[in-house]
Amino acid sequence: MTEMTGRPAAFPATTANSGARPRQPLLYEALYLNARSELLEGIDACRTSIRTENLNPYYLVCTQGSIFSHYLWLWMLEYTAGADINELANGFGLVADEFVRWNELNIRFRIFLREKFKDRGDTDLAVSAVDFNNRIEYQEAIHLISIAILLHDHRSIRRIIAAMQNRHEDALYEQLIADYVSDPQDGMDEVVFDKPYATLVEPYFQEEKGIALWHVNDYVNKWYRFQDGARWYNAHKKIENDRAFYYGYWVFEAGATSYLLDLDDSCINHRMYPKDLVAYAREEWTAP
Repeated sequence: MTEMTGRPAAFPATTANSGARPRQPLLYEALYLNARSELLEGIDACRTSIRTENLNPYYLVCTQGSIFSHYLWLWMLEYTAGADINELANGFGLVADEFVRWNELNIRFRIFLREKFKDRGDTDLAVSAVDFNNRIEYQEAIHLISIAILLHDHRSIRRIIAAMQNRHEDALYEQLIADYVSDPQDGMDEVVFDKPYATLVEPYFQEEKGIALWHVNDYVNKWYRFQDGARWYNAHKKIENDRAFYYGYWVFEAGATSYLLDLDDSCINHRMYPKDLVAYAREEWTAP
């Protein structure tokens, strides 16, 4: 596993002074540089803790989960800052690696529990590190698989699905991965969190693309209000000394839905909708 002493290998170099234009106007150079530095410091601190503190299995899982989240936020920050999508595609595998590692350590933790409490019955090992009943963890997982789909990173898609194990729990997740599994559950329509995610399941059951697109657009417009509790929620209103937990606000799953259903998203102009990433997915799909 790569030791973090600076920027992570294969991630884009800082976009500061590169002429890159942020994809969201809320981000400016000093805010970007501070957010980036703090994310890298957070990753370093977690790695140091894992390496030197002999953490018990529970805290080891939690610390690795934090590393994954920091990598995901870092990828989002670079995307928001205007980094080239091809460079971002090359770096996304690192995010998936940390996610897989988190789930591998969770299995070890479950084995530890099975041995420690074997007199109380068997411990289910097929329990993902991702708790779909935790809205924040659920949203991060949906972001993760959606980005992988838009980047055509099939290796990461396979690894994420295999690691997650959260099958047959949530309709949006099942719809997103339906083309990538041998046992698709594309008839599911129940979601863990009805608001706003049920809105994005609707397009998958529409025969008319215009109606499907309407639901996608409706989801884009209502998504943010339900994200209260996330570390980054309303971060743009809490900037102090050019510092905030702002990495960009994105509805990657809406973009993945538009791509998977081949919807004409030209009418969606919301700044949280990753239109250029959807265009990239389409270009990669049609490239010879």
